Amino acid sequence: SNAIKQLFDDVDWGDLDYLLIDLPPGTGDIQLSLCQSLSLKGAVIVSTPQEISLIDVRKSINMFKRVNVPILGIIQNMSYFEIEGKKNYIFGKNGVSSEAKKQNLNLLGDVPILPKIAESGDIGKPLTDDQKSEVFMIYEKIAQKTVDALDKVKVKDVDISS
Repeated sequence: SNAIKQLFDDVDWGDLDYLLIDLPPGTGDIQLSLCQSLSLKGAVIVSTPQEISLIDVRKSINMFKRVNVPILGIIQNMSYFEIEGKKNYIFGKNGVSSEAKKQNLNLLGDVPILPKIAESGDIGKPLTDDQKSEVFMIYEKIAQKTVDALDKVKVKDVDISS
């Protein structure tokens, strides 16, 4: 958590529209420290569809609610893997979308398992650079839904109590 605080405090970020911080799953010291030390406008939760991941997601949702950090929505990662036009739900089907409904949260989108995402990252040319790619369109929709959710947020003070 100190490294993230230092990165936030010591870098001249200039005029940012958004600063996204990707954190490991859970409700550990890093998340609580950020909630205490930064003015977070919202959280986006990402999970794979299986129940074991959703257990951590529920803990994260509860933590963010307790400290008054608005949850902008939830993303289902590794939704499916497509082989010869058929979707294979390796990690289960719709676990995140079902949880979003239960928790009354926005489902921001589904990200399938696409080997070309990893391949493009390995060569340093993200597919999101190509506005005609499937990947660009997936992330564009998620980004727009996230911005729309952020525009509706009424900022509250973070309240961390035991």
